[in-house]
Amino acid sequence: MERWVLDLLACPRDAAPLTREGDRLLCPHGHHYAIVDEVPILLVSDAVQTHWVATDALGVAARGHADPSVAVGEGEIDPWVQAAIGATNGNLYRGVIGRLPRYPIPRFPLRTADSDVLIDIGCNWGRWSLAASRAGFRVIGIDPAFDAVRAARRVATQLDVEAAFIVGDARFLPIASASVDVAFSFSVLQHLAESDVAQTASSIGRVLKPGGLCLVQMAARYGPRSIVQQARRGFRAPKAFEVRYWAPSVLLGCFASRIGPARLEPDAFFSLNARPEDLDLLTRGGRGVVRVSKVLTAVARRVPLLTSVADSVWVRARRI
Repeated sequence: MERWVLDLLACPRDAAPLTREGDRLLCPHGHHYAIVDEVPILLVSDAVQTHWVATDALGVAARGHADPSVAVGEGEIDPWVQAAIGATNGNLYRGVIGRLPRYPIPRFPLRTADSDVLIDIGCNWGRWSLAASRAGFRVIGIDPAFDAVRAARRVATQLDVEAAFIVGDARFLPIASASVDVAFSFSVLQHLAESDVAQTASSIGRVLKPGGLCLVQMAARYGPRSIVQQARRGFRAPKAFEVRYWAPSVLLGCFASRIGPARLEPDAFFSLNARPEDLDLLTRGGRGVVRVSKVLTAVARRVPLLTSVADSVWVRARRI
């Protein structure tokens, strides 16, 4: 664990600084957290977990050891990524599950001139963390899934990209207060209950430096695809880790009230995850969806009213 990473870590319960003693991170108030296979597991064990992967990670922390990490040969695609690509990248990528020919690392939407610190909340295998690192950020990827974090570390090593990864909870970010330049999350927080998203927004507000940026992509309620998906489940309340579709005004208010001045920007139409740079991985139909989405997104940037009917939007909030 690099020194700059350790200096940024904090107790997820009280934000106190952490010191390392062997395979544990200790807080001055008596809280302690396991480091397993050099992965800090910084979860609040007595909180209600939002996903079973966090419960599994707490089990790893309690045991103090994990199964050996898989070996990935040169030129191979990590088996975790092969299996998870549909879940992490969306339905348009179902055709390459188990036969992914390359890592789909997107173009990062932000740039930095001075190695700003960025946290990637819900990083999974690290595609956006790696993209941010390539754009010049110092990156800490955070995810509640221990195996996903280990996969992210393997992929970063394989691609020779510098990024740190830890196990953590978006609601209780294990990061020092006012220490982060950018808090980023893509297609993750929409799976959480609104109260959990509100808690996450407050946590982001705490860790951002004054003037720091929050950039979060979320599913919006009134997009055509979003309406179809809501209709398929009878417009009932979402369960467990199902996607929540946010009304734009509610989404804007959630982040603005907890972080600072905020605005919404269009991200995509007819899909939530597909990136234009991944056209070679998609079917003909998928490529058509992404191309139409790209055109509509460009139009929506000129006609802001169209953002209200996008299927996914960016929330951009600036810490005051």
